[in-house]
Amino acid sequence: MTLPTGVRLHWREAGDPGSPAVVWIHGGSVEDSSFMLPDLEPFLPRIRALFPDTRGHGLSQKFERAEDYTYPEKGRDLLLWLDGLGIGAAVWGGASMGGALSLWAAAHHPERVLALVSISGPPFAPPESEQQWWSRHRPLVAAGRFDDFFDANIRLRMGEEVLARLKARPDRYAEVTGRLERHSVASLLALLDETYARTDWLADCARIRCPALIIAGAEDQFPTVEMSARVAAVIPGAFKPEHVRANLELMRHEIPAALWHELKQEGLLRKDAPTP
Repeated sequence: MTLPTGVRLHWREAGDPGSPAVVWIHGGSVEDSSFMLPDLEPFLPRIRALFPDTRGHGLSQKFERAEDYTYPEKGRDLLLWLDGLGIGAAVWGGASMGGALSLWAAAHHPERVLALVSISGPPFAPPESEQQWWSRHRPLVAAGRFDDFFDANIRLRMGEEVLARLKARPDRYAEVTGRLERHSVASLLALLDETYARTDWLADCARIRCPALIIAGAEDQFPTVEMSARVAAVIPGAFKPEHVRANLELMRHEIPAALWHELKQEGLLRKDAPTP
């Protein structure tokens, strides 16, 4: 799709076109929408699943300035894309950068986000260790060694075992690394320079009012579990998995029949309201 701004945006779609829309967004750096398809597969009979390639990723348009890859620019693209699909509001979510972009949209365009799921989405500046990692690996991109950078990034984010499994599928490995070849050296450097130059915007998340589920991985390095807990703490009423487990535990407690009787006698429950 070519947006009114002239930006070309690619996306994938699955599920039931008549069901509620879920925008599910990939992580940053070397990822694209193809990484996200399996996540929503169990839900496809009940949702319209939309998987965008944000600008600079996959088959979407590339830019050669870091300022063209900020969350406001990426968010504007996705809002115009949803306009083009005739979708006013949707559930947003994703992993890493996709989770953070969902947080950003809910904070800055609340009328467009019905609910959000952020899996390790960081509204934080990258820690010094991440910035140092980029400084060490930036020469790979500058030299056009995109495959070597891809390997280093997957090794860092997902581990050697995941990289080995991916390389054991040569067609898939060639597919995902081939998309990086659509970048010029300048455009991939710009994308990654912006990634590692981001600033802390946790305070913006206090504006979020939609239902929010914040998920962290026990072995996450950035954001850490503690960082994700801070995100959940700043959003009014945000849900964490522990909340769901606690609610289920409360539902297992037996409520005395006398309490239901008393509530009906006091007019706090309708007399014909069903009770256990």
